[in-house]
Amino acid sequence: MKKVISVFLICLLTVCCLAACGGSSKAADAVYVGKKVMESASGYPAMKTIDSSEKDADINFTTLCDFDYDKISSFYYAYSADGTAPEIAVVSLKDSDNTADLMSALKNHVKTREGTMQEYSPDQVEMVQNYIMTQENGTVGLFIGKGAAELEKSFKAALK
Repeated sequence: MKKVISVFLICLLTVCCLAACGGSSKAADAVYVGKKVMESASGYPAMKTIDSSEKDADINFTTLCDFDYDKISSFYYAYSADGTAPEIAVVSLKDSDNTADLMSALKNHVKTREGTMQEYSPDQVEMVQNYIMTQENGTVGLFIGKGAAELEKSFKAALK
């Protein structure tokens, strides 16, 4: 009888552990990944950065998108200091099940950015339209600018 109860408890404990894992992920440190990507951003203009380690990070995050900040593990956002199109954003989620919603919010950001460029810098619109967005294990990268494909490679390498 003791063996049956022991086996039952082990099985129950295993099921509970698996259920707790659900869609959550061990989030990458978006600040670290963002800085690594930034190191490979040759040819980019001077960039201003904001990230999740700063005071008022939750308010600053709204500069990037309207996604629920409580679902964010960390973020890094660099944008051109001179108002041109280039941007680098890395966002890590607490739960990878929210990846599609985050990517949708970032696509809305890109649409807004495209509209801004159409109004103020039409020569920058194509750069925005050729953005690259990628994700891996609950971390999303958004790259706007010449050399975005190289930034994507740096993003993937930094996540390993």
